[in-house]
Amino acid sequence: MKYLNYDFISSDHLRYLHTYRYKGTDLSLLYNYILSPIAEYCLKFVPLNVAPNVLTLLGLICVIIPHIVFYFVMGDTFNGFIPNWLLWFTATLHMLYMNFDNLDGKQARRTRNSSPLGMILDHNFDSMIILLQGTNLTTAMQVGNNIFSVVLYIIPSIPFYLIAHEEYYTHEMNLPIINAAAEGTISVAIFFAITAYFGCDWWLLKLPTFYDLQVNHFVLVAFASSVLITMPSVIFKIRKFTTTSSLFKQLRYFLFCNAIILYNIYFSKTNVIEQHVRAYMYTIGFTMSKSVGIVALNHVCNAPLPAYLNSIYFFILLLINTISGQLLGQPILNEGLLIQVIALSSILIHIHFLYNIARQISNELNIKIFEINKPIK
Repeated sequence: MKYLNYDFISSDHLRYLHTYRYKGTDLSLLYNYILSPIAEYCLKFVPLNVAPNVLTLLGLICVIIPHIVFYFVMGDTFNGFIPNWLLWFTATLHMLYMNFDNLDGKQARRTRNSSPLGMILDHNFDSMIILLQGTNLTTAMQVGNNIFSVVLYIIPSIPFYLIAHEEYYTHEMNLPIINAAAEGTISVAIFFAITAYFGCDWWLLKLPTFYDLQVNHFVLVAFASSVLITMPSVIFKIRKFTTTSSLFKQLRYFLFCNAIILYNIYFSKTNVIEQHVRAYMYTIGFTMSKSVGIVALNHVCNAPLPAYLNSIYFFILLLINTISGQLLGQPILNEGLLIQVIALSSILIHIHFLYNIARQISNELNIKIFEINKPIK
């Protein structure tokens, strides 16, 4: 395994791991009066020797399982009939994920096992869940194998990526009275339950009041509108600590990667997304998940943010291949094979990142990832 080792944290910044302390608040009424009390009650049944990271991992598993089942039932088709049991199953496990997501922090404080690694894993797993559950939700909403499926993922990834930068610059995670972590997350479970109750065709109904938009397209517009409304306040908070131009320099990588994916889909000569929509979702999703992890990592070790990640070369290759198709009438490389290779590479790169930060932080702090590390008093 030593050949896979790569130090994402320089030796100059390792010392900051010892002094890092998480700071944050959640003003959500849903969280404070319903979700948090439920988690506090469930905490009574969690043994003291269960590490917080175990609960974080269990939450991720609650999303991975239905994601795998969705793949075996639906394949690479993001529309069509979905069995009711799968929709209820996904909604139920999503609620369990939410509870584990609230439990891990409470268990960390209860056992005095909070760590920078726990914070990074929690944020990174949450970003992965946007992708994994997003593909399931896109299928349930009958969006189909087209550019709108990718757009539906990109929309919630924008605030998540920006909020990661807010925490980096302000050194706090302060969530407003209505936020994606509470209301946004539970709405996903509600959407699955609605689909199970009314049927998948409900998403294809037209809304005469809203220019005959289909219900699923109306939701997409509503999501986009909510991002446009809420994001200026996040940018305003960040601007107290850095300039707007500096912030957008940091966002260039995110914007570039998303723009290339959309450009490739729109101008594809072979309409490659029709057969490989899941590969597109994995490419952009795991790339963004690692990006969020990098922001969180540099936050806890007080390091400057990189201008871009090496994954950018995959997107440049994708862009060149798309342009070659426009100029020559046929792309140089097979578009389907290319996006499949890039998707697989994105997954492996993300796993490599998780392995190395876990190795480096646990070695520096002398902690075990999935075990309690301090005496409980």
